[in-house]
Amino acid sequence: MSVLAIGITGCSAESKKAEPTAQVSGLDQSAIAKPDATTVAQIVIALDGEGLRLVNAETGSTRLLAFGTDRVATETVLAAQLGPYDGRSSNDECGAGPIDFSNFGDFTVNFQEGLFVGWFLRNGDRNATLTTMSGIGIGTKRSDMAKSVVFDMYDESSIGTEFHTGGDGPGGFSGLLESDAADARITDLWAGTNCIFR
Repeated sequence: MSVLAIGITGCSAESKKAEPTAQVSGLDQSAIAKPDATTVAQIVIALDGEGLRLVNAETGSTRLLAFGTDRVATETVLAAQLGPYDGRSSNDECGAGPIDFSNFGDFTVNFQEGLFVGWFLRNGDRNATLTTMSGIGIGTKRSDMAKSVVFDMYDESSIGTEFHTGGDGPGGFSGLLESDAADARITDLWAGTNCIFR
């Protein structure tokens, strides 16, 4: 199976582009800039086709860290939960235009013009346990994913056994399976604007 790479030349981008928005939906900006210990202890990050969900582990309430959120605010929220980013990089040759990346282990967050536009999660030892609200993540079997979401397979994909949720509308996420078998496991997940070598 081909390996996906972020931040390399010869990339193409997902067709969806985030609409700029200046805030985290329903979330106080001051709480993002300076999260206190109580907030940090209660929040879990969930993958989402519209950005990332901030889930209160005690109450179950959620708030959307939406595509279009400012880079500093996005990195601050993620650093509070995942630890500081490992590094930053950029690629000027992506199909959607220049993209900047912040890497948190196996989880990469994408930015254009200072705004959060996409994310990518690959198999690895750090942050590979991140999942969607329905529990879909790295290692989830295709048959189990089918129990909670509707997805389409891309039979002509050049990067492996590729799928997409959400039909043609916004808010879906994509990924790769290790094979086309019913019990094949997910190896990569992404949403929003990405720079993927094909």
